Amino acid sequence: MPQLLDRTGDPTIPTLAAVLDPTELAKQLSLPSFSQWGWNTSQVVRPRVLRWKRGVQCTFEITLQTANGWHDLIGKVYAEDRSDVYRTMQEIRQGGFGAEEEFAIPRPVAFLAPLRLLLYEKVPGIQAQEFILNPNESDRVLAAKRCARWLARFQAIGPRSGRVFRLDDHLISLERWCRRLADLGWPFADKARRLFERLKTAAVGLGSIEMCPGHGDYTCSQVILSEGRTVTVDWDSYDVGDPCRDVARFLVALQRLGLKRLGLINALDEAAEVFLDTYIATCRLDISRRLPFHKAAICLERADHDIDKQSRGWCERAEVMLDEGLRVLKQELN
Repeated sequence: MPQLLDRTGDPTIPTLAAVLDPTELAKQLSLPSFSQWGWNTSQVVRPRVLRWKRGVQCTFEITLQTANGWHDLIGKVYAEDRSDVYRTMQEIRQGGFGAEEEFAIPRPVAFLAPLRLLLYEKVPGIQAQEFILNPNESDRVLAAKRCARWLARFQAIGPRSGRVFRLDDHLISLERWCRRLADLGWPFADKARRLFERLKTAAVGLGSIEMCPGHGDYTCSQVILSEGRTVTVDWDSYDVGDPCRDVARFLVALQRLGLKRLGLINALDEAAEVFLDTYIATCRLDISRRLPFHKAAICLERADHDIDKQSRGWCERAEVMLDEGLRVLKQELN
């Protein structure tokens, strides 16, 4: 659902007001560097806000007129300079994920530094999430398979760009999230502490693994499916790290989707199984030893996210996440 910004906007994103002003936006898009696109900026339609993460970024859709009709773009305005996202998207496309490929990302258009604004082409299609929630079994299976194949392909040939995931740094973050949960008292304190202690123990036995390109926030809501193409969007969290992390995040996200939309954490287990089986068959990696750690770690992270945002049902979701993290590690030990 599009979000409405109040009149004060978001002072932590200093250029947001200018970006959402059609006149100022048209002025920036009229620069000579955009002449190749053939935009008629006198017909800029007011941006429509899609997602707003206060203090981080605001995502919106804009429509421009060209000689061939109307053209849709997605814009992201950031609280800080994220020109790195634009450069990385260019690198990924050139590395085998262009518009003509079966597995692709959106075409980056520009990064407007004065506005801290990233522009990329809107991808036609339907979110994989909608197919996975569809009661039609064949739709769910096909969507899960395509998401798995996209990830395996990206990890195999994508460019290794961005910060490198380090386990020691991750454990520091996990401990911080544990403390925040523990500060809430019962029922979070005991469960968060037990989960963190088990994660520390599990981390000792992980050993090393070859790092690979990472999306950083890979879920079925980030994947767009159209005829013959699978396209992954939202590259703010790209990194280099353990391949299990994106797999684990996708699986935990399915559990949370089932919990939020269908009322059961295991409601989408079939789609999760198809995704995991397809991924393993495609990439031929043995991830069985490392996957439980990363799933449990993401459960702790998501519980912290729930208490931070405190949206409807946050208390129950946070506790379910802690229970699931403990269950995953207990099952691994047994």
